[in-house]
Amino acid sequence: MTRQHLELSVLGPATRVTGRINGDGALRIEGAVKGDVNVRGDTEIAEGGSLEGNVQGTALDIGGNLLGDAHAEGAIAVRSSAQVRGELRAAEVSIEAGARVSIRLETAFELDFGAAGRRR
Repeated sequence: MTRQHLELSVLGPATRVTGRINGDGALRIEGAVKGDVNVRGDTEIAEGGSLEGNVQGTALDIGGNLLGDAHAEGAIAVRSSAQVRGELRAAEVSIEAGARVSIRLETAFELDFGAAGRRR
C-alpha cells in the first residue's frame, strides 16, 4: 500500500524560484516561479503569485498569473483575479467572470440542448 502524502508546501510572497519543482503533496505558490512544476497533489497559484512554466498535478487552482500549459487529473479552477496564457487540459475546467485568459482548452464534455434544441 502506498503512503499518502498530505503535506502542503508554501512558497511565500517573497520567494523567487528558478528551476523545476517536483514532489508529493500539495503546493501553494504565493511568490514567483520560473520553471516547470510537477507535483502529485493539488497546486494553487495564489493571487499575487506567478508561474512561468508548465504545471502538472492532481488539481489546479489559479488566482495569480500563469504563463504556460497546465494539466490536471481532476479540475482546473481559474479565479476572477487570474491571468492565464497557455493550454489547459483537465477533466473539468471552470473560469470565473473577470479572469483574463488567452488559452487553448482541452477537456471532455457533453452538450445538452434540452427541449429547445430538439427538432421535430
